[in-house]
Amino acid sequence: MNFYIKKAATSCFEPITIEALDKREGLYSITTPAYSAYCIQMIEPNDSLEQRILYMAEHPVPNADKYPNTSFSLPLAAVYDENKRLFGYMQPKAFPRSISLTTLTTYQRKPLAQMKRYADKTEWHDKFERDEKGMKNRLKLLYNIAKALHALPAHYVPAHISPEDILITATGKVTLANLIWSEVSQGEKLLFAACNVNQDYLSVEGKRCLASKSPMTQSAALFAYAVIFYQVLTGTHPYSGTILSEPYSQCVEIGQCIDNNLFAFGEKSEYISFPENFNLHSTFRTLDPKIQSLFKRAFSSEVSSRPTLDEWGKTLYESIAAMN
Repeated sequence: MNFYIKKAATSCFEPITIEALDKREGLYSITTPAYSAYCIQMIEPNDSLEQRILYMAEHPVPNADKYPNTSFSLPLAAVYDENKRLFGYMQPKAFPRSISLTTLTTYQRKPLAQMKRYADKTEWHDKFERDEKGMKNRLKLLYNIAKALHALPAHYVPAHISPEDILITATGKVTLANLIWSEVSQGEKLLFAACNVNQDYLSVEGKRCLASKSPMTQSAALFAYAVIFYQVLTGTHPYSGTILSEPYSQCVEIGQCIDNNLFAFGEKSEYISFPENFNLHSTFRTLDPKIQSLFKRAFSSEVSSRPTLDEWGKTLYESIAAMN
């Protein structure tokens, strides 16, 4: 199949050949040798999306080669069909044998080694279970994710991010996927709004920013990161899996619990209890007290107190070292 790429708005069309990799996901591999390390994501085109892709292609992650264990799925070029109509965008491939982070953020009744879909993925067996070894490996993985997120330029805010947008390998390599949907700003000017935002990861101030069409605050992104980190370590969302008493008993959606500041171990814990026979939040109390403190700050009503990625990285590193 003959297609074309443009690496900038002023660039000429460059011919490439592609073949289907996963039609269900709209993924194509590039058979042109010079671009074999990349793949193409097909999209439903519109003018705004083309502008977004070309802007991102012209503003890549600086010094990305300094992060050999991280793949940033920012568009590197716009892709056009034989009629020069937008078809999708070119991006780096994920690392081989990557899986979605959702595998580690959701409760699994069985160890991965006993699950049929992981029978041929032996590198995952007995590595991330909730024993001492597995929890240490989870902390190491979170350190790598925090490092990858920290490498993103400040004008890219992945406000859309959820575990589905992070791919991982058993050795801790990280792919930040779907970065095309990140918010892009220039100072106080919003260039491209965040798209496909998952409400379960959106802070109160993040919702205000979306409603007013103003640039997303960094604190909103830090909130989403902390939710993901909590899920990796406990297997549940910090605002779900609890029993709420009046006046909050009618809060059934995660977004409602976020709006009402109902973090399981937060400022309104007097209104929160846990199921006796299935309390995934119990893992929280086994975590390093310094990590517990970061989560309490991340989900506090004091938005300015949310820990930065630097703080997460430092604390995770120290916690890992203490386990040696």
